Amino acid sequence: MQDSDLQKLLDDATSHILQGKGLVAILSLSDVTLRLIRAFRDLGLIGAVSAIYAVTPDGTSTPAVEGVRVLALPELEHDHATAIIVAADAEKEDVILSALPYIKDTPRLLVAGYAHYSFRDPLFDKIRGELIAPSLANGYPNSLIHIYQCLRNAARLGLSGAVVELGTYKGGTTLFIADVVERLGTGWPIFTFDSFSGFPPRRTPLDMYDEPDCVFTNIDAVRSLFAGRNVEIVTGDITLTCQRLVERDLVLTFFDTDNYSPAHAALAIVRERTVLNGAIVFDHFTGTDRFRYTLGERLAAVSLLDDERYFNLHGTGVFIRQR
Repeated sequence: MQDSDLQKLLDDATSHILQGKGLVAILSLSDVTLRLIRAFRDLGLIGAVSAIYAVTPDGTSTPAVEGVRVLALPELEHDHATAIIVAADAEKEDVILSALPYIKDTPRLLVAGYAHYSFRDPLFDKIRGELIAPSLANGYPNSLIHIYQCLRNAARLGLSGAVVELGTYKGGTTLFIADVVERLGTGWPIFTFDSFSGFPPRRTPLDMYDEPDCVFTNIDAVRSLFAGRNVEIVTGDITLTCQRLVERDLVLTFFDTDNYSPAHAALAIVRERTVLNGAIVFDHFTGTDRFRYTLGERLAAVSLLDDERYFNLHGTGVFIRQR
């Protein structure tokens, strides 16, 4: 929990106490709990804290912390605190739901922080944490998460076809995709496309992106990432090599071309070959305050907004084929 959020939690609890509204209890035994207890002690308000309630190893009470008793969660039903401080951020929902059966009456819940809105998925976290080459699918904040969700949804629906990335760079996102596909056990073949010789010559003014730091030419290094895996690297100008997809059914295609010409050429094929309930994901269809010159990729994609076969949720680069 950030210091500013902890201060908000402390302010709410202090106000409750000073207004004479009764005792406060604390849910969860965490670093946040310790910081709150010490702050209450400094303010001379420690006597207003009834107890700390937490899931304990053997379901019984544990030694006091900073002079405040720590009780097993079921003991909460005997507490008469009029406010309960949830001393957690990302885990606050789990903490509240675990305590809810034992909360009597309607005490005020005091919460702070917004980490509970973050995407949480054990498999996603494990795969991402084990990548030997980081994914740079970051055109918008949730790009990699959306790729993962689309793959899991396609597996759940039993879709058949190939998975494609257009714009390999150093191979981190392809590696992530390969790991997800293998963990899901779908057997989908993976194709990843890149020139590995820099950005092709500009074909239109909409090919605006040519950042030197986004050029990677060591194809042998990329090949080494996928030795023994069901991944095919397609080299050359994507505007031309995308023809390899003409006869392929596609479960998911991830566009990270940055420029208009390769995205436009590939999309003409991909939009027809994507299977029902499959997805097309653009790294640069939306964004925040980065990548000004990847506008061409978005302009190649906007025609999908008028394609009744596809649905796009605003603020994402995801287009789901629904017809």
